[in-house]
Amino acid sequence: MSYRAEGITRVRLAPLALDVAGGQAVSPPGAVEVTWNSTQEGCWHQVYVNGCLAGVTARASDRRLVVSAPVGRDGPAGALAVEVVAVDAADRWTDFAGQLAGFPEAGGMQVRLSWQAGEYLDPNLESFDVFGDDRTGAVDYAAALNEAPVPARPGGQAPWGYGAGGYGVGGYGRSAARYEWTTGTLEPGSWRFAVVAVDAAGNRLETAAEASVIVAPVPRPPSDFRVGSYSPEDRVATLTWEPSPDV
Repeated sequence: MSYRAEGITRVRLAPLALDVAGGQAVSPPGAVEVTWNSTQEGCWHQVYVNGCLAGVTARASDRRLVVSAPVGRDGPAGALAVEVVAVDAADRWTDFAGQLAGFPEAGGMQVRLSWQAGEYLDPNLESFDVFGDDRTGAVDYAAALNEAPVPARPGGQAPWGYGAGGYGVGGYGRSAARYEWTTGTLEPGSWRFAVVAVDAAGNRLETAAEASVIVAPVPRPPSDFRVGSYSPEDRVATLTWEPSPDV
């Protein structure tokens, strides 16, 4: 039993109705319409709201679902975190809530490192290792972050050749090769990474390429969403809200 999140993009939600009484804060909706794009063909889709299974599509082709918003002791939730996953027919009603990554309050992001080859790509080059500083400011070269070496020749094939970079694009010959590696989810803060080339004998080059990046936390949602004014004649509503303090 498993679920898949690959290929699911543009997840959007909207209230089914909007109170336009004017000047009054809008209450959190009791139900929302969730829409999304998905390249997962022949699969059903589950929608999770605030970490709970909220609904399952009726057909494999559906990309829209109306679900209830969580209601607790204090009423409807003021903020909704929505996840959409694809499942096979046999797992339509299997609850995967305990396995989902969720939306932690201080959750970070993944960082994708990419680098271009150079003259260090000699015939003895075997792989690359990636190192980090664990937000200390000094890279720790004692243990690589990558569980397996990043191969210099993916699939046994050299990713370079004369003119491989194309005219005016990237390098020429060996310098045209590009590599990349993606971290796991990182906590917010300043991170420093380094990439080191390794030869066939397991020797690392003395020099390393280092780079820094700042990982921002997932922003808090906007608040105090309200209808500022409404014109019944024109059927036009003016909406106001307090922006997220993090953006």
